[in-house]
Amino acid sequence: MKWSEQAWERVKPIYDEILTMPFNTELSKGTLPIEKFIFYLAQDAYYLLEFGRTLSTISGRMQNAEQVMAFAGFSTGAIFAERSLHESYFVEYDLAPKVQPTPSTLLYTSYILSEAAYANVEVAVAAVLPCFWVYKAVGDYIFSQQTGENPYKRWIDMYAGEDFAAAVEKAIDIADQLAIQASTATQAKMLATFEMATRLEWMFWDSAYQMESWKI
Repeated sequence: MKWSEQAWERVKPIYDEILTMPFNTELSKGTLPIEKFIFYLAQDAYYLLEFGRTLSTISGRMQNAEQVMAFAGFSTGAIFAERSLHESYFVEYDLAPKVQPTPSTLLYTSYILSEAAYANVEVAVAAVLPCFWVYKAVGDYIFSQQTGENPYKRWIDMYAGEDFAAAVEKAIDIADQLAIQASTATQAKMLATFEMATRLEWMFWDSAYQMESWKI
């Protein structure tokens, strides 16, 4: 099995939970309360900027020129997506430009930034892969479940789109390339990191639905 196949098999139970969590089921039906979606958008804007920084850090640590360019492109794409959120949804809903991250958002972004800076580059790639792969899989699933008009169609179309699909396939391919050259111990660490980041994806969506806040 490819490393990516092992990775997806390992997180399949978590992914199944993500599909059935209230945020995503209500989003697919168009019944998600608008205040929860707006809360999610603000956290996603914060996340995407930190994700872009993470990808840029990984790009700078790559040795293969094509991989350097790929992750540099991913970084630009993440920041462009964050800007696009501001120019569309943020304007539409009159959201404040400065976002206070929730505990779950801060945990997730701190985790990937730390992995990008200090872990083996193979492990760093595994840490960011769920944000590509899980989002794409969820986007495709929700797209297939749509019935009639959905107020969140723009979001759904973005993550179910061809451009995002191409980036996801490239990221998975790079992870497999790195895994082939890695030691057995590093491959195992990649799997554990991929699983942890997938759990953090679940937490991110759940925290948005709960409209999580700091207790003190």
